[in-house]
Order: sequence, then C-alpha cells, then structure tokens
Amino acid sequence: MLLASWAGSPPRITVEVVLLAVATLLSENFSLPLSKYTISLAYPLTIAAVILVGPSTAAIVAALSAVSLQDFRSNTSPSVMMFNMGQLITVTVVGGWVYGSLGGASLLESSVLGGASVGAFSLPTSMIPLTAMAVVCALGNVGLTGLAIGALGRQSLRDALANVTWLIPSQFALAFVGFLIAQVLAISPWALPFFIAPLLVARQVYQRYAQLKNAYGDTVRSLVGALEAKDAYTRGHSERVADYSLELGRAMNLDSRSLERLEYSALLHDLGKLAVPSSILSKPGSLSDTEMDAIRDHPSRGASMVAKIPPLRDLADNVGKHHEWYGGGGYPSGVSAAQIPPLALILCVADCYDAMTTTRAYRSALSHEQAVIELQSCSGSQFDPLVVRAFVEAGIGLAWDADLPGDCSSAHRAPVPAFEQATL
Repeated sequence: MLLASWAGSPPRITVEVVLLAVATLLSENFSLPLSKYTISLAYPLTIAAVILVGPSTAAIVAALSAVSLQDFRSNTSPSVMMFNMGQLITVTVVGGWVYGSLGGASLLESSVLGGASVGAFSLPTSMIPLTAMAVVCALGNVGLTGLAIGALGRQSLRDALANVTWLIPSQFALAFVGFLIAQVLAISPWALPFFIAPLLVARQVYQRYAQLKNAYGDTVRSLVGALEAKDAYTRGHSERVADYSLELGRAMNLDSRSLERLEYSALLHDLGKLAVPSSILSKPGSLSDTEMDAIRDHPSRGASMVAKIPPLRDLADNVGKHHEWYGGGGYPSGVSAAQIPPLALILCVADCYDAMTTTRAYRSALSHEQAVIELQSCSGSQFDPLVVRAFVEAGIGLAWDADLPGDCSSAHRAPVPAFEQATL
C-alpha cells in the first residue's frame, strides 16, 4: 500500500515533516502501557502530516510511530512490530485517501502548486473530509488493534474489541488536534513546541485513567486480604469463586465490562463475614438460631460495605444477593429470579460449587461429580438453569443431564437453604 501510494505521489520531505518525524519518535518512546496494548501521542502528529503533505509522506511519519526502544528492550516479537507498523501505515494512507477524495486540501501542496493558500483554507468546508478521516482512522486503529489481540489469543475477539472501544472518542478528538497542529505548522514550522503542553495534558489524562483502573483492582484485593486474614477458609475461596465465575461468564458470552464486574463481585461476595464473629465462622458443630441469623445477614452487611465505596457501589446488589435462590427461599430476603441480578445468579452457582468441593470444619469435601449432581438436582429451584447448564457445558462439570437424581424438597422443609452450610 505504501509503495502504491508513493507511485502516485512521491513523498516530499520538508522542515515540517522532519519536525513531525522527530516529535513522533519522541512521543512513541513515552507511550503509556495499558493491559493489552500501548498508546502514544504520535497519532495527532501523523494526522497533521496527512493534512500538510498528504498520505504518501504521512505514511513515513506513521511508520516511525511504530518504532519504540521499549519494544527492543522487552524483546517484542518482530511479527508484532511489523503488524504495528503495517497497521499504522494502512490506517494513515486509507484515512488520507478519504480526506483527499472528499476535497480535503494538503496545505503545503496547495500553497506550492498555486491552489488554495494557507490563509484561504476554509475551516467549515474542511470539516467534512476531516471528520471522515477522523472516523476512518479511529475505527481502523481500534479495530485492527482489537483484531490483533484476538488473533494472538490474549483475549476472545469480542473482549479484545470491547476493551479498546473506549479509545474511539479520544482517537476521534485527537484527529482534530492534528488538524490544528497542521494549520499552525503551515504558518510557521517552529510553532510545534506550542503543542507540547496540550499533548502532555492528553497523556496525563490517559495515564490517570490507567492508574484509576489499577487502583480499582487494588482496592478490591485489599478488602479480600482483610477478609482472608480473619477467616482461614476464605483464603483462596474468593479467588476460586472469581475463577469459576469468569469461566461461567465467558461461557454465557458476557461482554468485557460485565466480566470485570463479575470478577470483582466474586472477590467481594463474602466481605460481610468481616462482621461475623470468627467463633461462628469456624464452628465445627451445628449453629444456633442466633448464629445462623448472623450468617444469613452477611450478604446484606457485605452489600452495605461495598455501597459505601464509590468505585464499587454498582457491585453492592450482586454481593447482597449471591445467596438468594432462583426460585425464592434464599437469604437474606428470599426474593426470586426477577429480583436477583444476573451476575448474582452466576455467583450463587460458583460459590456453591467451591463450597461443596472444599473441606470444611463440619464436613468433608464432595467430589467434583457429586457437586455437579447437586447443582443439577437443584437447577430451577436454588440455581438458575441457564447458569448450571453453562457450568456443565463449559467443561467445568459433567455433560448436562436433566434426569440426574437429586432431591431439593428439603428447601421447602427447612427454615434455611439446603446448601446454607456449604456456602458459608
């Protein structure tokens, strides 16, 4: 594509292009690492090059934005580096062609060839080609990045695309920053430093977003650590429930945002046990009515704790209802499926499975097969049938068999749920 572009319009190296190339190299070497990819502020510089001298020359600037010392330090695969370069060149050239085909002027080319001068460049008429280029470049960059992450197997394609979609608005906006850079450079190539401060501000915004996401996870794990310090059984339980929940969520095709909320809800689901005396949590014998009331209240207490933490507030309902039953009769409120969040129904299955397959003070662990039979037996009463089916069909348990033996009638005889002891 680059050679084809050069064949029709050879690259033109100017002072402005050299300055943009240098700024691009510096920007790329101060890129920000995120979970599955990195972002740099070279993008508006590439857009500026398109507007100044057209896509053929801008492709060179785009290629330089794929050159990073960090890639060499971290032994990034040559194939990944080549993909990055090819992606950036492709998006730049295609976006530049769209810009030009809709009447967008190349500022330096226009002034040299006697066309529209820099001063006569009309902002209103340039908005259509500029907007079209911004859309093409934003969707191209995000789409190709998501496809690459999915192809490498780091995430499912759906999750990979969902995880980079949030970049589209900022990519779109930065295209207009590139337009402003081009306008100023067309007047004076030495005006580029005036854009350093805004770009640094944009970089700070990106960095703050990444830091907030990390702080979100750190907060959750700190709370789990406090619970584990009190209850020996809980050590590892929350992480296992989170693992099972994520497997279930993926099997049920939840999007990445829902999976993140599900994971954090699972890690926090037993937080209310901080308010339950250790003597009750570790008691080997039967619990008294008062002690059982304390146990049944831990979801509500956990929800109250979570609701007081602003970044976690939307998880409170999942935490508060993870012991509710699909058909009603659970605790603390006894509501049924219509009043239970879908993520809490997933937590209920994951929590019960881990509880049943873990040795407790008052009983030995069930085998995997026995636990799956219990899940299937109570599907439709205690558990959401769709979740149980996903649990089984995802390979976590046995193949689905609606006729497996079991008896959930005790749920209607006892004042507490049948698996209450197993899910503490």
